[in-house]
Amino acid sequence: MSEPVSIAARLAATVVVLRPAGDAGAPEILMVRRARGASFMADAFVFPGGRVDAADHVGAVNELGALRVAAARELLEEASVRVDSDALKVFARWITPSREPKRFDTYFFLADVPPNTIAVVDATEVTEHVWATAANLLRCHDAREIKLPPPTLRTLDDLATLGTIAAVMAWAASLPIVPIQPKLVAEEAAGETVVAIVLPWDPRYADEPGEGIAIAPSHPLAHGAGRYVLRDGRFWATS
Repeated sequence: MSEPVSIAARLAATVVVLRPAGDAGAPEILMVRRARGASFMADAFVFPGGRVDAADHVGAVNELGALRVAAARELLEEASVRVDSDALKVFARWITPSREPKRFDTYFFLADVPPNTIAVVDATEVTEHVWATAANLLRCHDAREIKLPPPTLRTLDDLATLGTIAAVMAWAASLPIVPIQPKLVAEEAAGETVVAIVLPWDPRYADEPGEGIAIAPSHPLAHGAGRYVLRDGRFWATS
């Protein structure tokens, strides 16, 4: 793997849409599948979202306002689901590793919608969609039925522990919004060289090449997997 090349990350927004389940169980989450030919996260199931455009800043009081507008716009464009941008709640910020040729500084938002909400994908940027609980999405990933990138896996891991939309909203409100910038590294595993995504709370994060700020083990975000290894086209938690 070549030495790190720092390319400016473009501002982006994504939205985790929660829909009450019919049996009053854990909320369903809207996921869309990116086209196989997409230049970023091709063929993966992700939360709807995209980059912030110049028009998103028009009328916005600040950058966070423009991000909310972008999140709502992308959700409408990709899945035909309309939400009030002012009601979106920010809960996370992820920055693409500095080694990547295409990078985004992405803010994650939450939205809750009525139980009868229907999504219709644009069939261009995204090719299909699914409503499913976080636990079911993780099971499908483990069964190699879908592909989920590390930020999505980490988010779903957290959501799978929360049984109601109210619990999700309370959890999100308690989170500090700090940048999570993984590092993309090559490492040896079982006699082969594999690609790994290393998160800021991994014990070896500071020693790995690439940009980013380590997150202390005592930090509220420092839990769960510290790195994901790419095998057979999918990322798997290793620690």
